[in-house]
Amino acid sequence: MGDYSRLAALLGAHHQVAFFRRFATLNTKNLLYLQSELIHLEGELSNIALEDQTSTDPEKSLFHVSLFELKNSDPAKSLQWQKVLEARKKLK
Repeated sequence: MGDYSRLAALLGAHHQVAFFRRFATLNTKNLLYLQSELIHLEGELSNIALEDQTSTDPEKSLFHVSLFELKNSDPAKSLQWQKVLEARKKLK
């Protein structure tokens, strides 16, 4: 039994003896890092949304009540939407 293919065939035929590490510590650490990243993104998004809401730019001031305006605005003005998409990628 010297290779993965033969080991896989054996374990596939006798799945009751299959054994796999769960990597619990590594998975937990990864979740903690992801949580920290999301907390940071959430804070940035809140700050950007507040800036947009109080902006003198009429388009930006509508972002908090109109998803259409937010999504379809000039990308240079839409840092808020870019941050939403960045957070969304992390949440997947």
